[in-house]
Amino acid sequence: HLSFTVEEGHIYGFLGPNGAGKSTTMNIMTKKVAAFAFAALTALGFTSCNERKFHVEGNIENAADSVLYFENMGLNGVQTVDSVKLSADGTFSFDGKAVTAPEFYRLRIAGQIINVSVDSTETITVKAKYPAMASDYEVSGSDDCSRIKELALMQMQLQQRINNIARNPQLGVDAVADSVQKVLEAYKTDVK
Repeated sequence: HLSFTVEEGHIYGFLGPNGAGKSTTMNIMTKKVAAFAFAALTALGFTSCNERKFHVEGNIENAADSVLYFENMGLNGVQTVDSVKLSADGTFSFDGKAVTAPEFYRLRIAGQIINVSVDSTETITVKAKYPAMASDYEVSGSDDCSRIKELALMQMQLQQRINNIARNPQLGVDAVADSVQKVLEAYKTDVK
């Protein structure tokens, strides 16, 4: 007499020395539960086909042979989720388990980064041109990603304006500080 319980979400092994009857036992069990096994496998296949996922896909021109990283920007810092070596056409596709709340990810080649927000089962499409992909890209499939792009571009413009002020030899220390403060105030107003 043999009995056991297989709990959901666990993986079990059936171990024993050669000749102990592992295969014979499995053959007997499978013949008795063939109908159940068929139903279970069908249900498993149906479940795995319907697993909720998000997708981030697109292409990055002029980046053949570059490694594109798909990274999660979580509370524990940056964690690489996946990567792909881009072919000549630059196409890529990443997916992951659907999230219950928006999460932040980024696409990165070297120091060029595109930030994206993933919510639920969205399909986000990104088209970019390397080596200026951080500013030269299009994103569709998510209003949040469009807003993130808008904010990233505003931040780059802010940084450029502050750098120009700081490099201006005609401005003294106080004038630089005042000018930077005014630019920052205007930026904060625009971001709201």
